[in-house]
Amino acid sequence: MTHDATRPTSSCAGWNRSLAVVLLSLLMLLPGAAAWAQPPSEASSSRQVLLAGSDNAAFNIRFTQLLRDQLGPQVEVRPYSESASLANPQALVVTLGNRALSEVQQQSPRPATLALMVDEDQFENYGQRDGPPVSAIYYDPPLLRQALLGQLILPHGNQVAILVRPGEETRYDGLIAELANYDLQAKLFTIESEDTLIASLARALAYGDYLLAVSDTAIYNPRTIKHILLTAYRRNRIVIGPARAFVRAGVLATTYTPLDDIAGAAVEHIRHFLRSGRLPPAVHPDEFRVEINRQVARSLNIPVPEAGELEAQLKSLLGAPAEEETP
Repeated sequence: MTHDATRPTSSCAGWNRSLAVVLLSLLMLLPGAAAWAQPPSEASSSRQVLLAGSDNAAFNIRFTQLLRDQLGPQVEVRPYSESASLANPQALVVTLGNRALSEVQQQSPRPATLALMVDEDQFENYGQRDGPPVSAIYYDPPLLRQALLGQLILPHGNQVAILVRPGEETRYDGLIAELANYDLQAKLFTIESEDTLIASLARALAYGDYLLAVSDTAIYNPRTIKHILLTAYRRNRIVIGPARAFVRAGVLATTYTPLDDIAGAAVEHIRHFLRSGRLPPAVHPDEFRVEINRQVARSLNIPVPEAGELEAQLKSLLGAPAEEETP
């Protein structure tokens, strides 16, 4: 009888393949072997981005289209759901607003997350968590840029007043040091409660050439902004920031980032994730615009340069490349 020399070899090879599959499965259960840690392949379903929207359906539709237009057909943008995320653990989840970020970060296991339309303060604790990568494109303008806008509008004003809540003072140490490099002196004034707002505001306005408004809804909100503005303008002081909506309410000026540019910054983070499985650090977008309330400027008899001129000057001060004008 002829001996079949190939049979033992074939059985051994099959057994080795089975063992390799088992070992690979065990390795995937070890810490640090999460699916999100692997760079998504070009052809896999992981080239999906899941979008967790805000409570504003129209805004969600608009932002989804912005992402699709800038990412191109190679990346699919789909609505987020916990089941969709668990079915595709490699997919990056993009959140719009603080509520969506909180909801997604409660998922178990948590997905890799890029937070949009959140302030730096709102994101701070999320950025310190261990586990899957989480990053953000901040919605609030950086305070250094805001302060320099005030300096450009009031070239001879070098004292900046900032209202803060108790316990928040140390958060501004870095800003105060940065402002000193631009010959600006900043001083903090603590607001214990809304009952003490006007008294603290009066002290701040007596010191500062202008009030630098921070993104803190406990201080700047629809209930308080009217009183802040009336008190400031009666003392012939201007208010800078904290956001575009406040300029419409009567603040003199602010910087802001248009939605297209927020989407563009998000796309850069998304592409980096698709290449590497990692997210760059949270950042303020480089691109910005200046919004001015001309009626307020006329009422205070303050000559304010055109928005485009202020944007170019700010970019020069901050070392950012100015945009070339189209001939």
